[in-house]
Formats: sequence, structure tokens, C-alpha cells
Amino acid sequence: MSNKPEFDLVIIGGGPAGLTAAIYGGRMGLETALYEGKGFGGLAGTAPKIENYPGFISINGLELTEKMREQAENWGANFFYEEVSAINPNEMTITTYGGDIKAKAIIIATGSKHLTLGLPNEFELVGNGISYCATCDGPLFRDQEVAAVGGGNAAGLEVIYLSNVAKKVYLIHRRHCMRAEACIADEVDSLENVFPMYNSVIEEAITKDDKLGALKIKNIETGEISDIDVNALFIAIGVEPQSALAEKAGIELEENNCIKVNKNQETNFPGIYAAGDVTGGIRQVTTAVGEATTAAMNAFLYIKQGWYGDGVK
Repeated sequence: MSNKPEFDLVIIGGGPAGLTAAIYGGRMGLETALYEGKGFGGLAGTAPKIENYPGFISINGLELTEKMREQAENWGANFFYEEVSAINPNEMTITTYGGDIKAKAIIIATGSKHLTLGLPNEFELVGNGISYCATCDGPLFRDQEVAAVGGGNAAGLEVIYLSNVAKKVYLIHRRHCMRAEACIADEVDSLENVFPMYNSVIEEAITKDDKLGALKIKNIETGEISDIDVNALFIAIGVEPQSALAEKAGIELEENNCIKVNKNQETNFPGIYAAGDVTGGIRQVTTAVGEATTAAMNAFLYIKQGWYGDGVK
């Protein structure tokens, strides 16, 4: 592993987008470095099963992202388990606890994180009945009884998807109705196997044999407590893009705090790109991989055409 303080391509984030960018950087002959301070694999690496990634009928998320990392290393990419604390777009440097690293191009692939309910055993049950992605994990509970929590567009789309997979879907939302767009809310209301529980919150996730077995629900208007037997809970109360590092550097964000990019995955600073969940859109491994491919190839062209440095070709 190289210790040189300057690289052609620096990638921030070790999820599918960052790992794909590292594969392409290495393949294109760029001196490539990837920095990740929390754990390689991102959210995808925590998925117990991924069944919608081309080429694999079913694969563990950690196994898939480890394969990506191995592939990137085979092409010469350098991996550093270091937190990036700052980006300087004008000097094209990143700052880690080891000092400043110079780059000719930078790809930000810091991903997003799911908003959580804060249940005491929520983290323990992830992969054992609790999920944050119906399209990822819904088929694991085919013809079973499940629940979804949330009231926005994301929750509505999750419920619509689950209604085609599960036997019965409870929709739990703290308000008196969904706040999703009318067309989504109307479709949810029309589904015969969806049972809304409005004005309700989840008080407790009840385990059975170390897996989710039931939910304790409280009606916040009446105070009534009830238990519902479910095999899975899909939490869809939102995601938060991990864009604070970019915002601090003056990189332009969208209204939803995602990094703003054009069709080439370019930010408002020449030579700085973003890919994956941090840019918003459809949050799937496949889309992250596609965006990272676009970002890496455009970063390669940017470097080889000599636009880095003083900005003059």
C-alpha cells in the first residue's frame, strides 16, 4: 500500500459507489486511494441478503462488497481506514488524521444513513425481522404478515411493493392520514391486504426465538395498547444523506441536503464528483454502481485532459 501524500484519484466512502469508483480508477491506470472511516461496505454491507443485484440470485451484502473491494485491490487501488475531516476544493486536498492528501480528482461517495425509530433492540433485530428496504428484503417474507412504519412517499411505495409480496401489511403512522402524494396514498388505501393503523406509534418490538415476532402498538389519541403478530417490520421514516463534509467545503447541495450533480456526476467544483446515495435518487446498489462508473470515467477524462491544477487545459 502506497504512503505517498498525492494521488490521481481520491475517493471518500467505502460503500458500493466508492468501491466501484476504485475499481474503475485502478483499471484506468490512475493512482487511486479510497478513504473510509467507519466500515467498508456501507449500508449494503449490512444487508443479510441481496437478491436484486445482477449476476447473483442471492448474496450476503458483506460478501458482495468484499468482492468489490478485492476486485479494486487487484487493480491497484489503495485502501485507507481513515476518517476524512475536510475537503478543500480550491487546493484539491482532503484532510485525515494523518495529514492532508493531494488529489487531481475527488469522488465523494459518503452514502446515506437510515433514520431509526430508536427502539432499544432495533439494531439487534436488523436482519432478523427489521429492515429499512422492502425491495431488498421484502421477498424474504413472501406470504407472511409484515408491518411498515412511515407516512411519506417512501413508506407508501414500500407498502405498495409489500402488498404484492406479503399476505398482510400493517401500515403504522403517527398522523391521522398519510402525508404522501395523493396518487400514492390513494393506491395504498385501495389495497385489500393493507391495514392502516393511523395515530399510532410502535412502543416495543417483541422478539420470538431471537427474531421479530410481534409489535406493541399505542394509539396516541386513545392511549389503547395492542399487539400485532408480524414477521417483519420495514422502517421507512426517511434517510439522511451524509453530506455534511461536502456542505462544509462549499459544495452545492439540493434542498433535501443531497449533493447536487449534473449528468456527469460533477459538483459545482471542477474535478470533484459525487455518486451513490449521497446524491439522492433511487437508492439501490445498482444505481450507486452506475453513478460511480460515470463519476470515475469523467474523473479520468478530467485528469488526462489536464484540467486539474490551474484549471487550464
